[in-house]
Amino acid sequence: MTQAIRACPYCCAPLNNPRRVQCGAPECRRQYRNDRQRDFQAKHRAEHGRSYSRQYDKPRRRAIICEQCGQRAVVTKSDARYCSHTCWYEARHAEHAQIELAWKPTLTAPRVAQVVILKPLRRRWFSACCPMCDAWFITDNPRDQNCSPRCGRRADKDKRRALERQAFVAPVSRPQVYERDHWTCQLCREPVARDQVVPHPQAPTLDHIVPLARGGTHEPSNVQLAHYRCNSIKSDGDWPAAAMASAG
Repeated sequence: MTQAIRACPYCCAPLNNPRRVQCGAPECRRQYRNDRQRDFQAKHRAEHGRSYSRQYDKPRRRAIICEQCGQRAVVTKSDARYCSHTCWYEARHAEHAQIELAWKPTLTAPRVAQVVILKPLRRRWFSACCPMCDAWFITDNPRDQNCSPRCGRRADKDKRRALERQAFVAPVSRPQVYERDHWTCQLCREPVARDQVVPHPQAPTLDHIVPLARGGTHEPSNVQLAHYRCNSIKSDGDWPAAAMASAG
C-alpha cells in the first residue's frame, strides 16, 4: 500500500520525506520559523499573561507623576517612576550624595553646608573656520583649530619648520593666500593646478619670499603662491635667472 505524498503547506511542493514539515525553500523556512515563534509566544502569553519577548506585546501606556520634577508624564514601563532620563540621573545623583554624606566622619560633617546637586553635563558644540583649507567645521572641543588631522599635520609642519629656525610665526591661511595671488605662481607667473596635490609639479604650495633659512618669517606678508616644481627649484635661495628667462 503506497502512502500518499504530502504537499508543502506554504508552496504546495511535494514532500517525499514523511518527516518534513516544509519543503526547505528559503521563503518556506522563514514562514515556518515565524509560525513556530508566534505559537510559542501565544502559549507563553496564555500561561504567564505576557509574551516571552516584549516586542510581541503592545506597550501599555500609563500616566505617572515624576518623583523628581513633579510633572505628569505618560510612560510604558510598569516600574517607571521618572518622566525622563535626566530626572532619573538627578535622583540617582542626589541619592548617592546623601549616602556619601552619611558615611563621612563626624569631624567633617559640620563643614558641609549643603549638598549641591549637579545637573548632567551637556555636550557643547562650536563652529570654527580651518585656516588651512578655509572650511567651516563643527567640534565639541573649543581648542580645535583644524577641520581634519591632515590639515592639523600641515599646520604643525609649517610651525615646526619656522620654530626650528627661531622665526616669527603668525597664522597663515593657505586659501586666502591662493586667492590673494589669483592662483598664479609668483615665481614663473603661470597658473597652478587647483585640483592637484604635492608631489605633482603644478600643485600649489606656499613659498617664503625671504626663506626661513635666511631669517624670513612665517606670516602672510612673507609667503606667496608657487608651483611645487618652482618652489623646489628655488629651495632656500633666490629664483635663478635661467628659470626667469625661460618663464618670460
